[in-house]
This record gives sequence, C-alpha cells and structure tokens, in this order.
Amino acid sequence: MSALSLTTRAVVAAWTTLAVAGCGGTGGSAASPAAAPTALTCQTATPFAGAPLHAAPPSSLFPATDLAAASLGPLPKELGVLLDQKVRDILQQTGAPAMTAAITIPGLGRWSSTQGLAQAIPPKPVNSDTEFYWGSVGKAFTAVLVLQLVEEGKLRLDDTLSRWYPQIPQAERITLAQLLTHTSGLPIHALGASGLGTETPAQQVAVLAQTPLLFCPGTHASYSNAGYVLLGLVVEAVEQRPFYQSVHHRIAAPLGLQHLRALRPGEDMPAALATPHAGRTPKADPGAWTRLGAGSVVARAEDMVVFWQAVLSGRLLAPATVQSQWTLLYQLFPTTTETNQGNRWFGMGVTLSEWTDSAGRARTWLGHGGHIPTADAVMLYDPAANAYAAVAVNSDVQSTPAANALLTTVMAWRAAH
Repeated sequence: MSALSLTTRAVVAAWTTLAVAGCGGTGGSAASPAAAPTALTCQTATPFAGAPLHAAPPSSLFPATDLAAASLGPLPKELGVLLDQKVRDILQQTGAPAMTAAITIPGLGRWSSTQGLAQAIPPKPVNSDTEFYWGSVGKAFTAVLVLQLVEEGKLRLDDTLSRWYPQIPQAERITLAQLLTHTSGLPIHALGASGLGTETPAQQVAVLAQTPLLFCPGTHASYSNAGYVLLGLVVEAVEQRPFYQSVHHRIAAPLGLQHLRALRPGEDMPAALATPHAGRTPKADPGAWTRLGAGSVVARAEDMVVFWQAVLSGRLLAPATVQSQWTLLYQLFPTTTETNQGNRWFGMGVTLSEWTDSAGRARTWLGHGGHIPTADAVMLYDPAANAYAAVAVNSDVQSTPAANALLTTVMAWRAAH
C-alpha cells in the first residue's frame, strides 16, 4: 500500500461532505428540514433545534503567537527534499495535473512547492506565477473582513440583513452572526435560469428575494454559499469599495502576499490561474468567478499559509475575536464516527475537524476546505504536528489526504530527529 493511501481513508471522508456541499456544490444540511414551498412564519425568538453543538476548543489547541513568523527561513534541507518528493508521488498516484502545497512549522521554518501542469491539454507546466483557485477556503477571508469591521465599530454581529437587503425573506431576523455560521436559513446557492451560479451579485440578490428560507433564522444550520455572497456585499457597502479591493487592502497588502487576490465578479479566468480539470480534461468553471464572499480567492499555497498563521496568531484580528470564531460550532453534515471517518463543525468562517489517523492518533484540524467539481483545496493548522498546511489541486482530486500525507512526513521526520 502506498504512503498516500495509508493516510487517505480517515482523512478523505473527514472532508468529503464539504467537497459535495462546499463552494460550488449541491448539498445541504442533514440536520435541517427541506425547503418550504411557501414563506415561513417565524417567531422573534426561537431556540436552535438542530444537531448538538461542539464545545469551544480549548486554548491548548491553538498555536502560540509566533512573533518571528515573518522572518522564518526554510525548513531543514533534508525535510524539504522529502516533502518535494512527496508532492511528486502524490501527483503520480492521483493523476492530478498540478498541486501547490506549503507547510510552516513555527520556530523551525517554511517549505512550499508548486509542481505539475497548469493545463494538461495542451501541456502547460506551472511556473513561479501560477495561482490556484481555493473555493470555499475564501470564506475565511470574508469572515476576517467582517470581523475586522466589527472590531472597528462599523458593524455589529447582531446587525440584521434588513439594514442592506430588506427584500430578502425574514431579513429583519437574519443577523450577520447567522450568515457567518450558516444558521440564517438561506439556501446553499442563489441560482437563476442558468443553473450555474453565473448571475451577477445583483441578480443573485433578486433570486434570493424570491426564494423561501429553508428554516427560520437561528433554528437550524445548513451550508450556504448564498449567505457568504451577501456577507461580501455587506463588506462592499460598508467599505464603499469592491470586495476584491478590501481583500487586497486589508489582508494581502499588509501581509505582503504577492500571489493572493480575490477575483472580480464577471472576470475572465486569469491567465496565471491553473486551469481547473475534470480528471485530466480542462474544464473552466464559469460560476467560480462570481462567488464573491463565498469563495473567489486565488493564490499559491505559501501565501495561504501566511494568511492562516496571521489569523490564528492574532495579527489580523484580536486574539479574543479569533477565539470567538470557534465559540459556536455547528454540525452541518451527518456524523461519521461509526465509520471512523471524522466529524466537522463550522464556526464563523472556520471549521473544526476531528478524526483518527492510520496510527490511531486523535487529530484535530483548525481551518477550512473548498471544492468545486474541477478544483479542491484545504488550509489548516494541525496541533498534533504543530504545523500549518495548505494544499490546492486543479482537479477533483481531494487535497486533504495530500495535506495529511505531507504532515505525516513532517511528523515522522521530527520523531526521527
């Protein structure tokens, strides 16, 4: 059995549902009722009636603040060589056209590698400028922007959607906190006649205004890209500039990220972007570039790791705000503990995943995943490895087993040294 397959069984399924119901997917919540055919009658205060919430993770799961993070050098050469080879092995074993991967170990160093074909047919190798699509990982950026505005007093988490979009059903009861935690009752997508999600943000709002909620706000939890599209529009309304500019001015520029940005709605697929694939067949996704706050970030893995380390270390948000993102953790999809496949809970733009690896170790990942049928990505912090990791592929090959294979390599090397 290959090194990749040894680590795959538990991890693949631990994030599989997100691959179905994440950015661009079609799933919903097993814990929520089916969409109502007519408008709901909702009470002002109705208790949550979904699956039990996860307890807030203890502070010991979070990394210590690394003040020297910006000056970290490369990982030891021997470990870097092993990780480079692991990426080559994964590409060969899975058939993924290309992959970008990065790992940061606080106090030890950084490593990154981008290998393969940005386009399989005709062959186009990746280069130093090639960027990858990160799907719903972009929701973590949206949450940071919203929470920065909350810290600055420009927004409140209990602000209701009626402040900006009173035409949305139950807008006077849908709060920003509910949009962030997928408890608003909004459907997964705002899809119009095209069925592809290619509508403009204004068209998506118009569709949502005519779409009954799945449930009364705050009573259940169900994954909603539509809710994050609206959050992106709220950021635009408060900032008085396009969402992609806020990502640049508030996140990318302060962190010095040269290969990370949010795409503009309606923007053609960028020339530097690794082409999405179905298997080895290039398949551009026309809906990807209009998802705004639901997932429009393109980047290389090394910049994604820097971003996530900056979030968890309190450089983009106050530490108390970061902790608040994990206070209420909702289970959006069925439990899978009976098959040892892991469970996931969603907070405010973050995900907590718990599973058992092939060595029998209990593992927790703090991060977010993203998927469309032609691309897959994950960004995380692994307390057991005390390492940050980010992996994206430009096909439907899952990124999470690849991330785990890299982290397993790190853990084995550290155990031997």
